[in-house]
Amino acid sequence: MDNRLTSISCTTLLNGTPMPMALLSGTGEVVACNPPWEQRVGPPGRVLERVHEDDRGELTARMTAARAAAGSVSATARLVDARGKTTPLRWTLWRADDTALWAAVKPDREAWETQARVLVDVFQTMDAVIWACDRAGTLQVSDGNGLVNLGLKSGQLVGKTMLELYGEGAQVHELCKRALAGETVRMDTVADGVHWIVHYAPRRGEDGEIDGVQTFGINLADHVNLAAQAELLRACISSMPIIIWAFDKDGVCVVAQGGALAQVGAMERNGLGKHMVELCGDTDDVREAFQRALSGEVAHAEQHRQDGVWRTRFVPQKDVLGEIIGVGAISEDITQQRRVEQQLREQLRLTRDQQESIARLSSPIIEVWQDVLIVPLIGAVDADRAAMVMESLLAAVVERQAAFAILDLTGIDSVDTTTAQHLIKITNGLTLLGCRAVVTGIRPPVAQTMVGLGFDLSQVCTLRSLKEALRWCMREARRG
Repeated sequence: MDNRLTSISCTTLLNGTPMPMALLSGTGEVVACNPPWEQRVGPPGRVLERVHEDDRGELTARMTAARAAAGSVSATARLVDARGKTTPLRWTLWRADDTALWAAVKPDREAWETQARVLVDVFQTMDAVIWACDRAGTLQVSDGNGLVNLGLKSGQLVGKTMLELYGEGAQVHELCKRALAGETVRMDTVADGVHWIVHYAPRRGEDGEIDGVQTFGINLADHVNLAAQAELLRACISSMPIIIWAFDKDGVCVVAQGGALAQVGAMERNGLGKHMVELCGDTDDVREAFQRALSGEVAHAEQHRQDGVWRTRFVPQKDVLGEIIGVGAISEDITQQRRVEQQLREQLRLTRDQQESIARLSSPIIEVWQDVLIVPLIGAVDADRAAMVMESLLAAVVERQAAFAILDLTGIDSVDTTTAQHLIKITNGLTLLGCRAVVTGIRPPVAQTMVGLGFDLSQVCTLRSLKEALRWCMREARRG
């Protein structure tokens, strides 16, 4: 191998071609290579270690075939650099001797063209600009939808020099020099009121040498507006008595904002990295709500913290593909709300008790004689009041073993269908308990209405006055 490498023809072959070329040993080790190979593939070493793992088997098989072939053998394999970037290459392999191989590589044009078509399609929909110049600064490419923001058309600046466009001392000249020296530069700039982010990168020729500068600029106007809106929203959240949380799938806090952070002993920064239960409460309800949100539901949980009641609403957070990547939450202090609700419940209970007391006072049950009860009805008799009168009257009949119950309607000026039905139900209930019902004090308008409604009171004893009802009850009691 050493004798072969020292031969004039071998040295001439390696150094005389601009194509990346190397001599490989039987184990795939680079024995010798030219500078273009080092620039494209890398320094001497095992070639297969730099090839994508999915392509190693195919390249190994083609190398074996090349050792037995009379001519050259082609292969396609992707090269992987130290940063993990892949480059599709077209490999040409031919026999050097019984074990060694010559290898030459060049870009896989078909793969590059496919990628280029995709990039062009994407680029044509973006608000971006791309341009390239040679080492002398003459523009060779000027394209992109973003040129409209500068009042230019595609290709309009091709052929002009950077000096003509920007003049002496412009920052762009320094950036181009840095790119020509092999550096990639990123900068923000504002041109004609438009905010741009621009990448300056060296452009390399087929031999790997830098022959110019290429740039790519993106219009950030929408991003700037979005950032301003986000800042406004953040300022509003910081002034409100709530907390906005965001947790990853393990429950670790990645966002903590809101005017109520201090109430739970946290600020924006020292809430980050903490677990959900530490910030929202370590209770079964909180854990269950968090798990439900991870499964795609919206859930709520309440917990007591520092003499207060907090309610947290958990919602699933999804990526652009709809996959759940975490949980968002909104916490608010509802202590005052709970106090107001309790006060309202107490007030409602007091009002209900008062209404019941008033209703009972307006319909008292009086035992006027042995085994005789009287219930004077005054005002309207609705469903609730009728139910209360029936319940109280039936209970009094059972408790006092009353034989007669007098319903005095003197205080009722008018009746409707509902009122009449309630009266019938009360008398029917008394009959079922063996208590005889007596209705007194029916006024003419009430009697007229009940007849007009078709209610039959023939099975009920009706008398004109309470005095007659008492006499009737005593007479019936003596007969009994």
